[in-house]
Amino acid sequence: MDKKYNLVFIFADQHRKFDIGCYGNSEVITPNLDKLASEGVRFENCCSNSPVCVPARGSLLTGLYAQNHGAFTNDLEIRYDVESIADVLIENGYHTGYIGKWHLCGVPREQFVEKGKRLGFEEWKVANCNHDYRNCYYDDEENVRHFEEGYEPEIFGGLACDFLERNCEEEKPFALFLSFATPHDPHDTASKEYCDLYRDRKVTLRPNSEDKVMEKIGKYLSKAEQTELAKGYYAHISAIDKQVGKILDVLSSKGKKSETLVIYTSDHGDMLGSHGLKDKQQPYEEAIGVPLIMSLPGVIKRSVTKELIGLVDLPVTVAGLLGMKFKNKTDGIDLKDVVLSGGKGLDECYLYDLFPCHQAIDKGMRAWRAIKTQKYTYSVYGNGKERFLFDNEKDPYQMNNLIDDKTCSQVKNKLSSILSGYVKKYDGFMEGEEYIRFTGRTDDFNKSQLYFGREELKTNE
Repeated sequence: MDKKYNLVFIFADQHRKFDIGCYGNSEVITPNLDKLASEGVRFENCCSNSPVCVPARGSLLTGLYAQNHGAFTNDLEIRYDVESIADVLIENGYHTGYIGKWHLCGVPREQFVEKGKRLGFEEWKVANCNHDYRNCYYDDEENVRHFEEGYEPEIFGGLACDFLERNCEEEKPFALFLSFATPHDPHDTASKEYCDLYRDRKVTLRPNSEDKVMEKIGKYLSKAEQTELAKGYYAHISAIDKQVGKILDVLSSKGKKSETLVIYTSDHGDMLGSHGLKDKQQPYEEAIGVPLIMSLPGVIKRSVTKELIGLVDLPVTVAGLLGMKFKNKTDGIDLKDVVLSGGKGLDECYLYDLFPCHQAIDKGMRAWRAIKTQKYTYSVYGNGKERFLFDNEKDPYQMNNLIDDKTCSQVKNKLSSILSGYVKKYDGFMEGEEYIRFTGRTDDFNKSQLYFGREELKTNE
């Protein structure tokens, strides 16, 4: 594109694709996201390559798999020498800003993020990692900490509107990345305005939800308890939706809506009781499936696509849509033709959890690798032992594991061969602790473990 369009890139934390009105859930109130989708392209098959905060966020900003950007499990630092989407934007004359949750510079979570660790972003209103949504703060460009009264989505949304009010008046094109920390748990901390929307509203968990939902080994929630928490999850989502509406209103009032590429997505999803699980770090659709909506009136046609895309492809695609390229090699690829002309997406998406940190470890989970196509999801454990095969077209709730079905052996063997190719190229079949030792990050990992009061990993065993 010849013209330099602005960019507003909004992403939530733990918002699965199934819980937005335009994705088919009439119980969640999201009029602004629905309107945004009606004006642009909505992806039905956007995948979080590594469905946990830090690895996913690193990929979202660099176009690299976590194996290559370095932050391959929660609370490991990202490599600061990698090229980011902010670097690409600045090189092409953009003014950049980042507002909200960062979570890419290790522990302690409440630390200031020094200028050299911001991956090139200029304006800066950030809390590295805070999930106490009623006790908000952010650090500015000079690392002055601002404590704010109120509910965090509204604080971050207000800062975003302020950024736009100022930068819409400038000649220089702008790029704003707005990172909401919600609807990540705790799910019972939304403000009253949004909780009231669901207090007496029916909320239905997905058909693959179970009567017992594991929080950790030996501790379970009932289905009724999980349903109540889902109301809070929806309340957080509706709060984000309202902020999206305010942001779109600013763009409209400033005459910039037709000059701004607006994107909404999430770092990963939430099991929310499906398959008897909470949280993420699973190769199930509820954890890997995230919303992806793109709007640029007059350029992006109104459409819905089933083409496959991963979060690792998103920064490369955004650069392509804005007429730019990464200088360095990326793992993600430019899929702008899917957006602009209904072109072809990925044949398959590589998925992985290289170390099952925190919540996953507490549930007894293991590392895994997986491949998703439009039709199938095939997963193995970290050591390569087969885990499951689902036909997502015939079995959209993934309740019929075909891994031992002899009639599917040909499909399974093909997917196994494809997956092995990715594993050989990017990491190797290893369980989580083995992978940490393999990367030489044991000391960094143990620093994180000590911060959370967890057991250190021995250097050699």
